Amino acid sequence: MWYYTVNNQQVGPVDEKEIKKLIAAGTITHATMVWTTGMATWQPIAQTALGTLMGSIPPPPVGTVPPAIFVENPQVAQIKKLFMWFWISLIGIILGGVGLIAAAILFIVIVYKSWQLVQHEGVRGTADDMVSRCFIPGWNLYWFFPAFRGLAKEFNEKFDREAIASERINLDLVTWMIICVYGSPITFGVSLIAFLVLWIMYTNKIKNAAIAVILSKK
Repeated sequence: MWYYTVNNQQVGPVDEKEIKKLIAAGTITHATMVWTTGMATWQPIAQTALGTLMGSIPPPPVGTVPPAIFVENPQVAQIKKLFMWFWISLIGIILGGVGLIAAAILFIVIVYKSWQLVQHEGVRGTADDMVSRCFIPGWNLYWFFPAFRGLAKEFNEKFDREAIASERINLDLVTWMIICVYGSPITFGVSLIAFLVLWIMYTNKIKNAAIAVILSKK
């Protein structure tokens, strides 16, 4: 699947069949920037594997230089969008208690995609395993630690292993975040306020870590 740009706007994903139609319609030209998984940066379509699809369409005149385009990595854009909606859902919680389910779902999606980014030989578990076990009643009281604290540890280890310049995640932050949830019955819900603050901090750090890993692949 491919992404392309039109008027500096990212469009996609689309398959090669759709790309052919867009070329025929004149929507995609030799200078159109495209990207697919595995490419380090966006490139003009003529310089990629799709260049053969241009057929007999003449290239732009010699000396014509397309304007510089900044297009955000689709994976980075997706992580940022998920975090944005997570924030919107949290505002709903503060205003009237609504949005909790949406915020929780978005948080789990961010965690799932983050686990996909730290996969390596000997990793603590697959994204499916680490997230799905959080929904097993009783067992999840333990599993939150490997799923959330373990994710932070995997990011830190990946940063060290691959020399990625990014802030390390404080593991104590994750530990206290989980403890605040478990302590809410004892504190009559007071610790939930602390949990909310730590939850936001943790999610933001995971988001930043995920973006750092994605950008390091360039």
